[in-house]
Amino acid sequence: MRLLATAGALLLPAAGPAAAESAPPRFVMACAPCHGFDGKGHDPSIPNLAGQSAIYLYNQMAAFRAGARRHSPMDFFAGQMTAQEMQEIAAYYAGLAR
Repeated sequence: MRLLATAGALLLPAAGPAAAESAPPRFVMACAPCHGFDGKGHDPSIPNLAGQSAIYLYNQMAAFRAGARRHSPMDFFAGQMTAQEMQEIAAYYAGLAR
């Protein structure tokens, strides 16, 4: 149910251009329940993303999207993102302190 609520929130329009400059990418709202806004997983089974290589993070999302990696929530969310959104998420988490 939480996944559906989060997915519904993603359909809302993004805030104006001024908010986009200071706000994290919009898909962080989908990632944060598990990976945190700080990029640190809230459970030992959830990987920490903070400070990881942006290329690595992007490639992992692309693998979920393509079906090369399987994890139901990640398959769903990666399938909803554009390549640009995956790049923004990767850059956001890569820029956080470990």
